[in-house]
Amino acid sequence: VKSMAERPQTAPGKSHLSTLRKLRAQRRLDRITTPSARKNAVVRDTHTYLTTKVDPIMSGAITYMLIEQPEKGKIIDVLLNYFTQLAAGITLTPTSKSTPTKTRSMDRLYMAKAMSPVFTKLMNMVLALRPENVEQYIIGCLNDMKLSGDYDIVEEVLNVEAVPTAPEVVEGEQVVTEETAATETVGSTEGDDVAMPAKMTILTLGLSLSGKTTMLKAIQGDPNPTPKPTVGFVPHALQLGSSVVTFYDLGGGDSIRDIWPNYYAETHGLIYVLDSSSDDMTFKDACSVFLESVSSPALAGKPCLLILNKKDLPSYRDTEEVLETLTLPPSCTICELTLHPQKTPSKSLDPEIDVNLSSLFNRIASDFSTISERVDNDVKEQLKKEEDEKKAKDKRVMKKSLNKAYSLNGFTPIDIFTPSDGYEFLAQEVGFMKAEELVEEGREVAELCGFQKIAMMLAAGMKEPVSKKKKRYEWSEIKEYIQECKAECERGEVDEEAFKDVEEGGVGGGGFDWGAV
Repeated sequence: VKSMAERPQTAPGKSHLSTLRKLRAQRRLDRITTPSARKNAVVRDTHTYLTTKVDPIMSGAITYMLIEQPEKGKIIDVLLNYFTQLAAGITLTPTSKSTPTKTRSMDRLYMAKAMSPVFTKLMNMVLALRPENVEQYIIGCLNDMKLSGDYDIVEEVLNVEAVPTAPEVVEGEQVVTEETAATETVGSTEGDDVAMPAKMTILTLGLSLSGKTTMLKAIQGDPNPTPKPTVGFVPHALQLGSSVVTFYDLGGGDSIRDIWPNYYAETHGLIYVLDSSSDDMTFKDACSVFLESVSSPALAGKPCLLILNKKDLPSYRDTEEVLETLTLPPSCTICELTLHPQKTPSKSLDPEIDVNLSSLFNRIASDFSTISERVDNDVKEQLKKEEDEKKAKDKRVMKKSLNKAYSLNGFTPIDIFTPSDGYEFLAQEVGFMKAEELVEEGREVAELCGFQKIAMMLAAGMKEPVSKKKKRYEWSEIKEYIQECKAECERGEVDEEAFKDVEEGGVGGGGFDWGAV
C-alpha cells in the first residue's frame, strides 16, 4: 500500500455577502506572502545537498536491495556490505535477479515492509547532520543500528512467498501484467482474483483513542505512529496498484459523532475499530455506537470489518467474549489485531492487518457494481434531503424576520432600517455601491422585507448566492417567495421554535440562528 497526499478537508463559515467578500479578500492577501531570504537559502541548500550527495548513493542502494531482496536477518548486513564496497570505489551489481523493468505487487510490498523503515531512518540521520562523506556516515549508522535495539525493528521482511500475486496473462506476443491492466487484481481469501475498481471509499469509525488513525498511519509506512485524537474529518488516500482507496478518518468524540451520518451514503465499506481492552462502560458504549452505525439505512448491508484492537493488553476481550455482547450483521467480519506496530512481538506492522484489509477490499470489489449504484442513489437522496432541510430552515428564518418587521405573532420589531438606509443596505448586499443602482423590483423587495436587516440579507443571498452552485433567483421570484412567507405569518403559521424564542424574551440578537444565513 503506497501513501498518497493526504489533505484535511475544511468547510468555510457562512455569512452574508459583504462579510464573505472581506474575508476572501483578506485570504488572498494572506496567501500573497514572500518566503524570507533565509528560508529560500535553506531550501536551496537542502535541494543541492540531496541531488548532489545523497540521491546518487541512495537510488543505487534502493535498486540493489529491491533486486536482491535479502531474507529476514540479512537486510542490515547486505546494506552494510553494499556501502562498504561503495566507499572503496566498488559498485556491486545484483546477483539474484536481472533488473526489473516494472515494479511488481510483491516488490512494492517488500519496499514498504522491509526497506522503508531502514531507509527512512538513514535519510533522517543524513539530513540531520549533512555529512560530507555520506558513504562513511551511513556505514557508521548501520553499525550503530546493529549494536542498538534497532536491528530487529528494521529487519521485518514480508514473506513474499505467502503473498498471492496476479499471474501474467499471455495474449499472442503481448504480456499483460497487473501494471498494464486496466484494473488491479488482488488475491481473495477464497482463492479467486477480483478486479479492483479504480476508486473505493472506506469509512473508518470508532470511539476516541480506539486506534483508527494509528492503523491508517501504520499502513502508510509509519513504524511508530503517535497521532493526536482526530477532530472532525481527515481523508487518507492510498494507492493499491491502479486503484485508489480513500479512507475517511472521523473523530470519535461525543460531540463529533453527530457528523458521522453525513458520510454514510458515499462510502463503499466500513471499518469499525473497537478498543477491546477498554473499561466496561467504554466497551458497552463502543458496541452500542457500532450497532447504531451498521443499522443505519445508508450503511446497512455494506461490507464491514470490525477490528478488535489492542490484543497485546491483559484486559483484552477476544472474539468469543465480544460476540456475547454483539450480534454481527451478515455483511460484517471480525478480527483480533494489535494496530500499533511497536506493540507487536516483532515491533512491526501486524501482517494480519493486510490480510483483513485485502479481504474487505475483495468483498467490495466482488459486488462493486451493486454497491456503487447504491452509493450513487444514496448520495442523490442525501443531497436532496439536505437541500430540502436548508430551504425549510431558510424559510423559518425569513418568517421570523418578517414577524419582527411587521410585529406579528408576539414578535418585537428589531433591526429595522429607515427606507433610505434599507435601500442602500440591500444594494450593497447584492454588489452595488449606491442605492440608486438598485432596480425598482429590488426596492420593492426591500419594502416587502419591511426593511428588516436579516430578511434583506436572505433576499440578497437569493439574488446573488455566495456559491456558484446555488440557483440565482430573479427579483420577481424573490418577491413571490417573500409574499408567501408573509401570508403564512399573517395566518399565524409560525414554528414552535419561533414561539419559544418569543417566550424567552423576543427574537433577535442571541435568539437568531446566524448559522442559517
